[in-house]
Amino acid sequence: MHIPHSSLYIPSHYRSSIILSDKELNIELIKMTDLYCDILFNAPYTTIVFPLSRLICDVERFRDDKDEIMSSKGMGVIYTLTSDNKILKNIDNLNKEEILNKFYDIHHKKLEDYVTNYLDNYNQCLIIDCHSFASKPLPYELNQNKHRPDFCIGTDDFHTPGELSLTAAEFLTTKGFKVKMNEPFSGTIVPIAYYKTNKKVSSIMKEVNRRLYMNEETGEKIPEFNDTKNVLQQLINIFKEHVKTY
Repeated sequence: MHIPHSSLYIPSHYRSSIILSDKELNIELIKMTDLYCDILFNAPYTTIVFPLSRLICDVERFRDDKDEIMSSKGMGVIYTLTSDNKILKNIDNLNKEEILNKFYDIHHKKLEDYVTNYLDNYNQCLIIDCHSFASKPLPYELNQNKHRPDFCIGTDDFHTPGELSLTAAEFLTTKGFKVKMNEPFSGTIVPIAYYKTNKKVSSIMKEVNRRLYMNEETGEKIPEFNDTKNVLQQLINIFKEHVKTY
């Protein structure tokens, strides 16, 4: 279980690099954080939760901005712009390499080590990449289609078994939800050491629309929170059973 964007935590010594007021920062955090994903996707499996806000470091971006399409939006591995394209940070007060060494590299080493351990012990590993998304496109997002599904399933041609993504889509559809593959977001995380080289490492991204579980203005849970959590728990159990078949 990989949960990279659920944290609101910004260490005080990095707060000074962010030029937003406390009120503006709180609004940006609500917009950009996959709030409650650590609760919604909570399961008795190995789980990696990135402890810092993605506003400090986004571990799902490529390390080098030259490889990262979102760097053109000021949202490479170290964000410089907000979700509405305003200045987020004073770069002069930011040590990018320190952040990458201290947080990004350690996080990815942990992910790789866990995957290696699973391969050594079980000869296979399934990564569930856990996210949420805003019900309306944020200005920075590449996909501006306003008709967003309830759930998005992100896949990789090499690492996502087709039957796994289809099983997930079928389950959610029978529950009455609207589901799209790789829309509004696509792909799923795989450690670079195994990327496109080892099919025993499987990965699937699960994105849930925030309107299903929270007030997107205040960040507060809504009454349907537990219903959404239960659906996700059922889906995780389906993934668990499905893994035994390949």
